[in-house]
Amino acid sequence: MILREGILHSTLLEDVPVVHGFTTRKWGNLGYGKNPQDPEVSSNRRALFDELRLNGRIHIQPRQVHSARCVNAIEFVPGMEADATFGNTGAHLFSVLTADCIPILLYHPEGVVGAVHAGWRGLYNGILEKSLERLPAHPIAVLGPAIGACCYEVDQPLAADFVNRFGAEVIVVGPAKPRIDLVRVAVVQLQRAGVDEIEAAHLCTACHPDLFFSYRRDGSSGRMMAFIGLV
Repeated sequence: MILREGILHSTLLEDVPVVHGFTTRKWGNLGYGKNPQDPEVSSNRRALFDELRLNGRIHIQPRQVHSARCVNAIEFVPGMEADATFGNTGAHLFSVLTADCIPILLYHPEGVVGAVHAGWRGLYNGILEKSLERLPAHPIAVLGPAIGACCYEVDQPLAADFVNRFGAEVIVVGPAKPRIDLVRVAVVQLQRAGVDEIEAAHLCTACHPDLFFSYRRDGSSGRMMAFIGLV
């Protein structure tokens, strides 16, 4: 990936007709959280969209609830609960907010894009599979910064559940608790679904406080935005 002006860009998506990116802390907190009128978040979003000339688009940002629900832009209404959205028109900008979970951007040459929010619950419950069912086969998938196996300790029962479903490769055995490699879980699911073109940032949000917010590291935090839209 390439970092430009505080936004990470995928090398796989550089030469396709989309605008996309994964923001860093340079753009501040972009998630409203429990305060939908937060003036700082509104200002940060306006600055980002002004810089990228995206203010004229319909912004598709669901209320993320760690579900397996993927929604078409034509079905979307503000405040709708979902963890993935997709569409095939340049009128929309699709985004997800993260602070440790994996932001995943999808693109298919038939002119379809999508954005997926994938934490451990979403991955375990099938958010990626449900999302891929709504897109044409074999899209490009780009995984942004997320908490790494270096920092994501979990209880043994949860680790065992992930081994049973996704294989031993998704767990790192630690000196205390086991650790889940969320990115590896996502890649396993993508490959099982026949996705061949995959790019992952492999940047741990908890390890880079200068670049990323991290809920696991800080206890409470702002949110980065991953976004994609057709040109």
